[in-house]
This record gives sequence, structure tokens and C-alpha cells, in this order.
Amino acid sequence: MTPRNEARAYRIWALGNALKWECTQEEIADELGLHRKTVWRICKAKGWKTSGAVMGDPNRPGVDQLMNNRFMQGRER
Repeated sequence: MTPRNEARAYRIWALGNALKWECTQEEIADELGLHRKTVWRICKAKGWKTSGAVMGDPNRPGVDQLMNNRFMQGRER
């Protein structure tokens, strides 16, 4: 991770820790003025979990249904 992203990670960690991670990645991005995808990538790399359905969350409704769709079966992923 680049020094810039390490600094961003610290800011995300500090905010998330203060809120006991009872926030979404979108809320963190808005509060810190970061792009939502940046927050998502950093949280994923660090293994930090936030509350709520967020971009890239495998438990988000619809993802399992899409991947288990009969038209998707047998396709390379």
C-alpha cells in the first residue's frame, strides 16, 4: 500500500474505531471527503468490516441470485 493510502487508512480506521464501525463505507467516504471505491478498497485490504450493505459486499441482496442464475452456470468467471 502506498504511503498516501496508508495515511487514508489511518483516517478511515480512526473514524471507524470512534464509531465502533457502526457506519457504512459510503458514510466514511462522505465524512472524510474520499471516493467510496477508495474506502472500499482500503477496508477490504485491511479486513475492516462496516455495517450495512456496501459496494462489493458478497452478502448484498442479488449477488448470490445472479451468480447462481442458470444462465451464468458454466461460464468462466
